Parts: sequence; structure tokens; C-alpha cells
Amino acid sequence: MFMFGRWSSVKPVRGVVGFGKGKIVATDMKNPNLALRGTRNICVGKLGYESYVKRDPEDPLPPGKTWVSYDWPPCQLVLKSGFVNLADQDTLRAVLASTTGRRPAGVYDGVRTTLYQGSITFAQLDKAKPGLRIGFRTKPTGKYGTWKVSWRLWIGGDQLVRRAWSSWREPNDSLDRSAGDDAYYAFEEDLRLSNWGMKAHIKPPPADETVPVEELHD
Repeated sequence: MFMFGRWSSVKPVRGVVGFGKGKIVATDMKNPNLALRGTRNICVGKLGYESYVKRDPEDPLPPGKTWVSYDWPPCQLVLKSGFVNLADQDTLRAVLASTTGRRPAGVYDGVRTTLYQGSITFAQLDKAKPGLRIGFRTKPTGKYGTWKVSWRLWIGGDQLVRRAWSSWREPNDSLDRSAGDDAYYAFEEDLRLSNWGMKAHIKPPPADETVPVEELHD
């Protein structure tokens, strides 16, 4: 990501995505970039569970509890690189319709792939999947609707995506908009996918180790 005048990188987020009847039904993601020791979030249906490490004796988590369950914000049952949501057929169809180049590419996950690449505007993405927001709250209208997401997809002969890369910029809502196009953050995201078809055993954590977020208090 590019912010405060320089580029910085983060450690990879790793996880498992579970499918059922053609849809994502569960995810298990570990993010080493958050909190002191990283976070782990399990989403099953509409319920989410976050691992919680007590940092001091006054933390609100009851004894014996290591997970906090929540339903807000809702679990994000998605598989995406930036704004390129690979799990949404309408979005993926719109992205592929903006293809400007295609060529044989490398081998990923043991499969030889074809590289598709192009760019799509935020307005086009919003048309495919209404309700899009850029940054925290910006609607993809006016000049922001013309801002583009550059994308690349490495697709195997079985039509499964093995790698997805995207690059885009977002308005910095906290800055004075009089700064114009200089008030933005830039991002690049590179997603690698492997083991399509494996058995995914994603289950909620044990109930006796979990406390609802509503029961926590300062």
C-alpha cells in the first residue's frame, strides 16, 4: 500500500475457503498484521469468531474463554483480490469483459495457466454489483467512477483461478478534498490459490471456549 508518501508491504494473510453448492459457506483466515500476535477469524454462515489473546489481567474476556463470537460486522464470505470478487459471478463476468490482453503464462498449483489482464472502472464494478463503496464511504460516482482497477487473472484449463492480482487507488476520506487527486491511497494485492477441491473442515470453535461479543464489557 502507498500512504504517507511511501510504499509499504504487509505479511501474507493465509487461510482456507470452504464451498457448498457453488457458494462460499465458511472461511478461516489468519492475519499476522493485526494486534500484537496476529488474529484468526472463522466465519461459518453469518456468524464470526475471532481468536482473542488476553494482554493483561484487566482484559474483559472471562476465564477459560479464547474466542469472541459476533454477527456484526457480518462475516465476509468472499474470495477476492481488492475489488475483484472472484466469488461473485456478475463481478467476475464484468471484469473478464474488460480484458485487453491474453497470453500463455506460468504454472501455478501444478497447473499451466493463461493470463488475462485489463482494467475496469469503479462505475462498471458498481453496475455489476450495486452498493460499491471506495475507501470508507465514497460512492463510485463522478470522477471517482472513472478511476480504474487494473487486474490480472491466471486461469487454468479447468477455468479455475490460480492467481489474481489487482492495483487501484482509493480517496483518502480523512484529507481535505481540495487536494484533488493527490488525496488518495494506492494499493496492490496479489492472491494465490491452491488445492481446489480439497476437503475443507471449517467448524466453529468449541462453545465452552467462546463468549458472545455482547457479553463483553469494559
